[in-house]
Amino acid sequence: MTKTLLEINDLNISFDISKNILKTVNNFSLKLQEKKTIGIVGESGSGKTLSMLALTRLLPRQAFIDKGSITFKDQNITNISNIEFYKKISGKKISMIFQEPMTALNPVYTVGRQLMETYLFHNYVSRSNAYKRAIEFLEAVQLTNAKERMAQYPHQLSGGQRQRVMIAMALINSPELLIADEPTTALDVTVQKEIIVLIQKLIENFGMAMIFISHDLGVVSKTCEDILVMENGLIVENGKTEKVLNFPKENYTNNLLKCLWSLDVDYKKNIISRDLLLKVENISKLYKLPGSILKPKKIISAVKNVSFEIFKGETLAIVGESGSGKSTVAKIINGLTSMDTGEVVLDGKKIEKFSPQERANWIQPVFQDPYSTLNPNHTIGFIVGRPLKLNTLFSRDEISSKVIEILELVGLSKNFINRFPSQLSGGQRQRVAIARAIILEPKILICDEPTSSLDVTIQSQILDLLNELKDRLKITIVLISHNISVVKYLSDRVLVMNEGEILERGNTLDVLNNPKNNYTKKLMSAVFEVKKRKLN
Repeated sequence: MTKTLLEINDLNISFDISKNILKTVNNFSLKLQEKKTIGIVGESGSGKTLSMLALTRLLPRQAFIDKGSITFKDQNITNISNIEFYKKISGKKISMIFQEPMTALNPVYTVGRQLMETYLFHNYVSRSNAYKRAIEFLEAVQLTNAKERMAQYPHQLSGGQRQRVMIAMALINSPELLIADEPTTALDVTVQKEIIVLIQKLIENFGMAMIFISHDLGVVSKTCEDILVMENGLIVENGKTEKVLNFPKENYTNNLLKCLWSLDVDYKKNIISRDLLLKVENISKLYKLPGSILKPKKIISAVKNVSFEIFKGETLAIVGESGSGKSTVAKIINGLTSMDTGEVVLDGKKIEKFSPQERANWIQPVFQDPYSTLNPNHTIGFIVGRPLKLNTLFSRDEISSKVIEILELVGLSKNFINRFPSQLSGGQRQRVAIARAIILEPKILICDEPTSSLDVTIQSQILDLLNELKDRLKITIVLISHNISVVKYLSDRVLVMNEGEILERGNTLDVLNNPKNNYTKKLMSAVFEVKKRKLN
């Protein structure tokens, strides 16, 4: 008979903000058997991550548990001391994989040192034994050249490689419970599948239980036996994953599924015109990596003789894995990176002939993470209006009026003008980033992974907004993405890139539904989907 490993009863979590108590998680309860998996899904702010941070004692400074109990292996761990918890449980019996490994790993220490210290903290062994253990677990997570990786720093690894290091660090002490918090959100679809399959294999091999936190219902449906659905700090639905996703009882679960499937469109889109707006011809870009006395400089060919056209009023998607060259192409078009060979012609004029101000009036970017691209020290009004302030043709009153107009256009009221980025949600920050990009009324909007870190409901809103702006302002969109559903929903044509080359191109539905190239087939086979059915 399977034993209960973890039981959480009526957990309440609150924040003390300037002596105002704000309840964020209410009566959270969970029961997990040994070697079983459970998923927790919901939008940002629903309390899914916060409830697990309470379990691991990693709550933010202002947060505290004001009610409830946590029992792990028949022991109430709610009131044990921090010293005992961190020495005997955290990292040893319960481990956590975080969403962004680059911020979770220490940038000034090598991968090997961090793995060894994690093992040495909980085990009285020699450093040579810890070294062997670290290599063993780097090999267990299928990281190539494990010995060489031990001497590398986090920034020298790709996103997928860093996530494998995080998994190795979480497993090195053979925990009984693994908590995975959005472990694949920022990864390419193929790398995402590799990481999910790897986690499933390791859980089976090591006999662990897992709690998987995600807003990706497709991933949860393939990894978890049971599921909890959270909204505004409350569990609104729970049960067997297949039953909850196929026969949801709550409107909130229904709405999550509707937003997910609303992206799964399958209709032909007509390009508004065949008027050529931008032509890219045989562009190439080389990067030289620094070397040393023993190691010569390495040359990477990021883009190799790439050619394509962009027509007025269309949305062109460029898809591929990290390192495929898609973002480099976007940077060349946007003037953020110079090309080594080839040419880019915008409206009949070579791109290098445009001044920075002229190019800004033609092309504007919307980046992946709005929080890192919005200055935290400036108000939303200042940020959105700054492109106009750099142009002396506009008076202060004209700028203020235009900022209000643009904010309303992206679905934000004038009340946001005096707020700061930290006071906004992820979806609101992305709307601000879009507002800043369109205030100059550019002809081309380059969107680099504009929804990768957003919940499915917010993602749907942002994509609908982009479609609306495209129709209203007659903007042409270049979409850089690894999310196949987003590409299918938003784009008219698609270019598939790998290792700096375009392998396949054409109408979006033709390419994605009937891929001819093996690489495109691999991308499509890596997509996790929840079966579509008729909802109430």
